[in-house]
Amino acid sequence: MKTQRVFRVPRPPSRIDDPTRARILEAARDQFLRLGFSPVTMDDIASAAGVSKATLYRAFPGKEQLFREVILGQLLEIETGIDSLISARDRDFVSKLAAILSFMGLELSKLSGLVTVDMQRNAPAVWKEFEAFRRQRVFAKLKRILEEGRASGVFRSDIHQDFLILLYATIIQEVMNPATLVPFSLSFGEAFQIIITILLEGALTEKARSRYLSRAAGIRAKKQRSRR
Repeated sequence: MKTQRVFRVPRPPSRIDDPTRARILEAARDQFLRLGFSPVTMDDIASAAGVSKATLYRAFPGKEQLFREVILGQLLEIETGIDSLISARDRDFVSKLAAILSFMGLELSKLSGLVTVDMQRNAPAVWKEFEAFRRQRVFAKLKRILEEGRASGVFRSDIHQDFLILLYATIIQEVMNPATLVPFSLSFGEAFQIIITILLEGALTEKARSRYLSRAAGIRAKKQRSRR
């Protein structure tokens, strides 16, 4: 598969003072995001973290509590990353939105597919918190950006913003997983570029689209020259 640049925001340093607890969370994150909630056991996490089960249960009395902390921790990192991109001053509005969509999609894709289906079925309380956080804090930020773009004449006024966000979220949840992309020989970066091209260019006004396409062409030309 070809690789393509995807905007990434560095993970913020851990605020956990206890190194053992931090190690457990990191091991649990790897297990839960790869396999989902139900297949992972506390034995698996203890072994991966290199701690005894007694130590694990002192830090986290139950698997669901540990799962909740992992999932909400991921969402907090996404929110922090989005805030960082919003405050960046080195991009124009459209390229900033493209960066946010790319970053948000990449991170949310880690919490899609198997993970969310398993969460709904086997950890419904965590699923409710996940959905509320995603809707009220993550997607709410995207909605405010879209409203800003509409007010400044960058986005078309005839496109329903809430439906556009739902469309984006559904694509991320249903499409952005290896099982879907492998038959198309697409990397995550390439798939994101297609999604962003379709959604973003379709939502821009003619004037904004012209500027965006011109800038994108310039970036591609610069990359090609640097490879020679």
